[in-house]
Amino acid sequence: MSRADKALSCGAIGLILTLVSLRGDEQNDNRLLDFTVVAVDDRGQPVNDLRSSEFQVTDAGKRQQIAFFRHNDDKLRQTPVLGPNEFSNRSIVVVPHVTLVLFDLMNEKFATRAVTANQIIHDLEHVESADGLYLYLLTLDGRTFAVHGLTGAEGETRERPGVPWTRGIKPLLDGALRDVLRIKPVDIAEDVNIRVQVTLNALDAIALQLSMFPGRKNVVWVTDGVPMVLGPRRSDTGDYVDFTPQLRQLAEVFDRYETAIYPVQPIMLDSPDNVGGGNGMESRATLEELAGLTGGRPTSSKDFGAAVRQAVTDVRTSYQLGYYAQPRNWDGKFHKLRITCTRKGVRIQARTGYYALQEPAGARAQRAIEAAASTEFDAAEIGIRGSLTPDAQDSLHVHLTGRIDANDIVLANDGDQYTGQLRIAMIGYQSDGRIANSTLAPVDIHYSAQERDRAFEEGLPFTQDLTLENDVRRLRFIVFDRGSNTVGSLTIPLTSPPKP
Repeated sequence: MSRADKALSCGAIGLILTLVSLRGDEQNDNRLLDFTVVAVDDRGQPVNDLRSSEFQVTDAGKRQQIAFFRHNDDKLRQTPVLGPNEFSNRSIVVVPHVTLVLFDLMNEKFATRAVTANQIIHDLEHVESADGLYLYLLTLDGRTFAVHGLTGAEGETRERPGVPWTRGIKPLLDGALRDVLRIKPVDIAEDVNIRVQVTLNALDAIALQLSMFPGRKNVVWVTDGVPMVLGPRRSDTGDYVDFTPQLRQLAEVFDRYETAIYPVQPIMLDSPDNVGGGNGMESRATLEELAGLTGGRPTSSKDFGAAVRQAVTDVRTSYQLGYYAQPRNWDGKFHKLRITCTRKGVRIQARTGYYALQEPAGARAQRAIEAAASTEFDAAEIGIRGSLTPDAQDSLHVHLTGRIDANDIVLANDGDQYTGQLRIAMIGYQSDGRIANSTLAPVDIHYSAQERDRAFEEGLPFTQDLTLENDVRRLRFIVFDRGSNTVGSLTIPLTSPPKP
């Protein structure tokens, strides 16, 4: 029996912060780096039949051997058929791909705001299909406002059968703009530092919201941008301010939720595109950096319609590539990535690089699990289904059974085996939402080719006996995949609160 088939056994160990007690070799072992790439032909159309041998990857100029390869297509994910008292984090997710348009009013110049809105209306009215296409505003006070919201989210609009919602985009957007346009708060309007922080926080929240949907997602960010650096004259403290660390962190969040940024900067020809001013780097540099770090397309033009069409096309099919980086790779520097295809006429779009930062053991898993534990909804990057069975003699004891979708995790080729590394947390929530208790387990997978194929068909089984605290009303099962840096979660309500 492989390790993943055994019962997950670990006692209650307190809050999630104890995650740093995981295996000490997480900091120094050969880590699998996984990247999602898009392949298109010379007409910008996706190429769907590439093989692993046709890709070449270099990291900081050094050729890498591909250990993991997968083609992700746009097949509609079927809602799973569940048994009695069984739950799934994909019960309501049926869209195969998601593209979100963010019209950034907070950072858009007043002079171009109306022109940009009209361009958005014109281009969205003529899209052939609006399936998986959503529109939000970033308001003057830093909130996100749904014009056509994500499925299941607040602000979701209904559409007539067979009629794309974009056919009625003009009254929708005009009404939304009337609702949100008001005088910008003084602290955001006059303090560029605050405005940048609020913008990055909003993008972080959008990426987290998109974790409800599996697969690659694209965000078309229509904005004048924000500076990457503020000089002393632009900083309210008179100090030099560098936002690069925040951009790195945001790029990691977007990578975790398989989301890419497609920036569009609709500036006028004679207007400055440097929001920071003074000694600050141009806002375009920030947009180019985020596009490169997340695997999106750079803002090479002001054509919103072209950006949306390409984002919708790119999100429909992609490839995942992974290679092992040795411990000496983590030198604290920025590593340039170059991913190419040997087939003539194929162009690859991928992340341009990553920061090889040394971190404490378990730090990545800690951040991912804490984020998944804090949301009101479940992350669906990794498919999970499961059920709880209470002990007939003691309601404080429950038995958890379920399966993890092996097609959503990285099982890399390692000699004659396929290996994977999961980190699993169980979180108990009390009636007021507080975390009552939690458990944690590292699960290392070692499969033969036959076992891997079986897991693809049947999923990875898991079982665990849990002892609950009083007043626990729901349990959340969280899976973090170290290979792909993705996360999935499943919340299971308790039919009745446990009693001592």
